[in-house]
Amino acid sequence: MILNDFWERKFLPYCMANLRECTLIGYESAWRRHIQPAFGLLEMEVIDVERLDRWLGGFSQAGAARKAWAVLRSMLRRAVRWGLLDIDMTRRDINLPKVRHYEPVLLTVQQQRDQLRGFYGFELEAWILCASCCGLRSEEGYGLEWSDIDLRSGVLHVERGLQWIKGHEVVVPPKTELSRRTLPLPRFAVKRLREIKSSGRLIGELTPPKAARAYKSFCRRHKLPYTPPRNLRHSWATNTLAAGADISVVSKMLGH
Repeated sequence: MILNDFWERKFLPYCMANLRECTLIGYESAWRRHIQPAFGLLEMEVIDVERLDRWLGGFSQAGAARKAWAVLRSMLRRAVRWGLLDIDMTRRDINLPKVRHYEPVLLTVQQQRDQLRGFYGFELEAWILCASCCGLRSEEGYGLEWSDIDLRSGVLHVERGLQWIKGHEVVVPPKTELSRRTLPLPRFAVKRLREIKSSGRLIGELTPPKAARAYKSFCRRHKLPYTPPRNLRHSWATNTLAAGADISVVSKMLGH
């Protein structure tokens, strides 16, 4: 079967039925920009390691090459599973470009304290309290609602995520089944959340991009420690492990 036909008739409908919208958009982008121009008119059987090595060697960015390969690999493995391809060549040794090591900007415990004090009274205070103290994914923090927080028991429930995709909000279920979890809040956070309790989302009427910009702008304006929202989660995990917490407990709280 020609790869174009497999994409249109088999793989794309499968993705539309099973993938999150943000993941589907990434697959479509990789197909349109990188995979289709190189392999779209080829029979799947003729895609071999030599062709793949030349293709991957032509990318200017290692990250884009790896993402495109991940999508093509998923397509070929699905074709094998459905009996449309006899040989699974994705199991062979493929030379992938090396990605430059990424070192996230993390906040120390003292920086986290300074940041939380600085956000006292700001509209995003409840959001940053929960995001910084519970290791939430960005989408989980944006989707958190006041009804998800049990201030009597001192816990919050992760029930959904909120993503911004192509100019509109998308409410998504937790990333995995383990991501649907109940997390304890520190005593100081419970006390402050009781004082500012409201309704609706913790980010109010802001969209995820607007919330991220408001957070960054406030930190810059008031000279507070700053790290991107996604790294609040990494900061929490790193500091919690450094304080002596068991890695299995931290992993469970992160939803891994």
